[in-house]
Amino acid sequence: MRYQKPVLLIHGGAGNWKERDADKALKEISNALDAGYKEFKSGSSIEAVVEAISYMEDSGVFDAGKGSVKNTKGEIEMDAGIMLGNKFLVGAVASVRVRNPIRLALQVMKDGRHVLLVGKEAEDDFPTFKPLIESDTVGAVALDNDNNLVAGTSTGGISGKLPGRVGDSPIPGAGYYATPRIAVSSTGIGEIILKMLPAKEVDILVSMGFSICDAIRSSINKVTNIFGKNNIGMIGIDYNGYASAYFNTVGMARGVKSNDQKKIFVFEGEI
Repeated sequence: MRYQKPVLLIHGGAGNWKERDADKALKEISNALDAGYKEFKSGSSIEAVVEAISYMEDSGVFDAGKGSVKNTKGEIEMDAGIMLGNKFLVGAVASVRVRNPIRLALQVMKDGRHVLLVGKEAEDDFPTFKPLIESDTVGAVALDNDNNLVAGTSTGGISGKLPGRVGDSPIPGAGYYATPRIAVSSTGIGEIILKMLPAKEVDILVSMGFSICDAIRSSINKVTNIFGKNNIGMIGIDYNGYASAYFNTVGMARGVKSNDQKKIFVFEGEI
């Protein structure tokens, strides 16, 4: 579906959602949309994506930031990444313990010397809260009035992971990707997403003439055909304002806000 610019599309993770969890998720998705969207008044897609994701990191409801799961040592290690598609600028962090990993990823992108930083050197806070909902990852994509396309993703990883494990979320082409054509954020089982690079594939398909909707569905169907269901969800937007969300799990908390409307879903519902 096509939306009037500016457009912000976010997700709170694809996973085994339950009805009793949906109300919590819908409330926080709605709040995160509002928090990010107001940034369009004075900022760009970058600020919209960062603020929306930061809100979800701070909510404690999702497996990101404050709500991050712990590894086998009982420690929290978080990953995040952001990409400005129009200039192919990328910043990412992995295995960090800061309050808002997406803000640290933004600093890496703005600094420009590196794409991915890993480890304790970036730490300045250590959240100790457990997630309230069993899902994974938060993300956002945005298109502003200047046609800037931005994608971002943040996660606490998978519960019981080994120390030092890095998933798809900080890896461009896997957990997120943005070009002058599209912006995409992925969620699901990181090990599978890393093998398939579905976010990159969406851009390739769009460059071949596929719509953003068909490209996302095709990429997820490819993952399903190889690895089965319950492992991936994606959101995406193209340079014309067409947005899409698709998943092969029980549900995916998601929402979109544009100049003309706002919609939020966990289970069925078309963005």
